[in-house]
Parts: sequence; C-alpha cells; structure tokens
Amino acid sequence: RVLFRSKFKFMIKNLFIALAFALMLINPSISIAAESPVDVQEIFTSSENIDGDNFKYPKGKAEMRLIRVEVENGATIPMHSHPVPLLGHIESGELTLAEKTGISKTFKEGDSFVLSANTPAHTMANSGNSSAVMWVAVASAEGIPTLNPEE
Repeated sequence: RVLFRSKFKFMIKNLFIALAFALMLINPSISIAAESPVDVQEIFTSSENIDGDNFKYPKGKAEMRLIRVEVENGATIPMHSHPVPLLGHIESGELTLAEKTGISKTFKEGDSFVLSANTPAHTMANSGNSSAVMWVAVASAEGIPTLNPEE
C-alpha cells in the first residue's frame, strides 16, 4: 500500500510538471515558479503596421538587424521609406513620425510600433525636450536596405 501511494504521488507530480510545461509552450508568459530568477515579458506584438496594413517579409537570404538610433533634441530624420518590416521601440524621449500624406503620429518612451513597405514615406523628428533613443529590429534579406531616402 505504501509503495502504491508513493508511485501514485510520483505519477501525479510528473503529470503536473508535464502539464505546466505544456502550458508554457502554448503561452510562454505562464510562470510555474513565483520566484524565478528569469523574468520574460512580451513587450509588443503586431501583425499590422501603424496604418493597420498587413506586412510581408522580403524574399532572399533572411537577415535580422538590431539598430540603436539616437536623435538629438530638435533633429529630424529626413523623408524616407522602408522596403522591409521593422519594429521600433522608444527607449527614451519622444519622436513624431510625419507621413507625406500629412498624417503624424507621436511615440513616447515605452511605445512600440511596426512600419513596413506599405507605410507611406515619412520623417521622424525629435519632438521632445531631450535626445531620444529608439531601438529598431528589422526583418530583412541580405542586400536589401533598411531605409530608402526620398528625394
């Protein structure tokens, strides 16, 4: 009887552990330990760019890029477009994207957004009171630029 209880408890414990790992695979934000030494937080996800359009990945040999952009107070990144999808995250400061169409959107510290080939040509200006830092993750292909300057 004691051996049966021990095996039963062992089976239940292993079943619980297997269930917990299965749930973590389905939803990585689920945590089984309240005091884990690793903290994973999904900050932002999107399947659309800032205008609500779907985006497509470029063809060719895949290449990921991570770019840190610092824009000094009062500076503007000139009119440009992006031939590939990118995810931007404002670490500090404030940047305003102004499309050729006249539409503008301001992004502040902690904001994230997606731009793509569907996003109209735009500028990105520091509209805050100090320098701004933006991190950009780009899903591209070898030989395709991140940014195309407009003339």
